[in-house]
Amino acid sequence: MDKINCFKNNLMDFNDIEEGALINLLARSFGVPLENGVLNFPAEIGSGYIRRLKINHKMQVFIRNFELKKERRVIRENIENDKNLIIIAFHNIFKTDHYKENNTSGLLTSKINLPSALISSVSLDREIILPAGMKTSSIVIAIYSDYLKELLNSQENSNLIQTIVSGEQSFLFEEIVSPEMQELAAKIVNANVPDQLQGLYFRAKAELLIYLLLVELLKRNETSLASINAADVKIMYRVRDKILQNINEPPRLEDLVLFSGMSKSKLQNLFKQVFGDSIYNYYQSFRMRQAADMIREERISVSQVGYIMGFSNLSHFSRMFEKHIGFKPKRYAQLSK
Repeated sequence: MDKINCFKNNLMDFNDIEEGALINLLARSFGVPLENGVLNFPAEIGSGYIRRLKINHKMQVFIRNFELKKERRVIRENIENDKNLIIIAFHNIFKTDHYKENNTSGLLTSKINLPSALISSVSLDREIILPAGMKTSSIVIAIYSDYLKELLNSQENSNLIQTIVSGEQSFLFEEIVSPEMQELAAKIVNANVPDQLQGLYFRAKAELLIYLLLVELLKRNETSLASINAADVKIMYRVRDKILQNINEPPRLEDLVLFSGMSKSKLQNLFKQVFGDSIYNYYQSFRMRQAADMIREERISVSQVGYIMGFSNLSHFSRMFEKHIGFKPKRYAQLSK
């Protein structure tokens, strides 16, 4: 594992968004130049690329599509200088069969493969881990809070939106990637746009991605939001991983309380704040999204999917599917053809 520290007195400050600090730092570490904003990984390091799209002085987009042979960690220093910077990331968003390796059921079982969309304050993004031997496929948008506030152009923001744009407290909110987000991501990655129109095109698509995420977040009804720290975030993701280790077994709250080291109330409140649902509902929603993916992508019959998901009663499976997906499974299968 290589560890890279970014200090203010170095030649480049990671927090200088105008210079695309991460991509520049990696380019120097690898000893390869950027070519038109693209870092192509040398074969001895891994494969793939990171592409930087400079939208304007308040927003940049990074497309990460690579696999490393050796884990690397980037430690961000002087984060307080960029406390108004917001990170919006869409992880594991490119469709891939990578998750099916050694998994005959085709089901996702961990956060490694979970397509997710999150928005967070930069203070919770101090350490970036680039894992080895795992496909990284992400679109990351770095945007300043004042610019996002200007885009929203509203005087009556919800408590959640106000938390995001105010810069007054640390936050992290995550959603499972929707099919619309995934389709839009594919358009961004595969776009062939004339040079003189790239700024216009990618700005529109990036703002649409942000819009799609905010639409999902605004479905939440939190009236109060607690400040969250990096240690809490790590615990939440460890709990989430444990829940999804075996989706055929519902989570036991008592076990998760012991596992997290938190009180029952703190665990439940923070989990819902970060992931937008209770622990049990999140688990069920994930199962049904997996079922929907199998119906849509693999053309498996509804009864087969219900059996794979561990349901002996297909009527129960149908009701649960409709609750979380919005359609009965047979209707969903017809719409997916």
